[in-house]
Amino acid sequence: MTNKHFSGKYEAELKFHLSEPEAFLQRITAAGAEPFHLDNREIDCYYELPSSPLVNHGVSMCIREMQPSGIKLWIVKGPDASECEAINIEDCEKVASMVKKLGFAPSLRMEKNRSIYFLGRYHITIDHLPTLGHFAEIAIMTDDESALPSLLQELQQKAQELGLNESMREKRSYRQMLSQT
Repeated sequence: MTNKHFSGKYEAELKFHLSEPEAFLQRITAAGAEPFHLDNREIDCYYELPSSPLVNHGVSMCIREMQPSGIKLWIVKGPDASECEAINIEDCEKVASMVKKLGFAPSLRMEKNRSIYFLGRYHITIDHLPTLGHFAEIAIMTDDESALPSLLQELQQKAQELGLNESMREKRSYRQMLSQT
């Protein structure tokens, strides 16, 4: 994904539970959101070092394949909660083989359905995970770590404008939620 919405080392992001995803979709559409990729099935395969799990260091690494868009990514998040770096890859199986040769082992396979929209400088995702439900994420990428606090305030304001409130907020990652179910 080379779109400017996804360039930057840091991601300011807010996640919310959606009890009515269609109503939220109507609100963002009315606000002018433009579709980027709709109804993609994303498969994330997370990898860990058995002797020293990345999760113990606040880091996650996954290989993501998205269909039907055909996008394939290698993603590393952390150790800071806002750090997120991704690169496009051509062959998920080849990267998985390379990662395994470095001593990593698959630790979790996660599937979700995701639609991505752009609203001004924000990217908004509407996700569905079979065991967790529906969620919306509103995010902005940046290379300026010092901008994160003001960007998070801006995201909170935008979320409120779109009908999302603090009682709907989810601070855990999908991976954390799945490990607690």
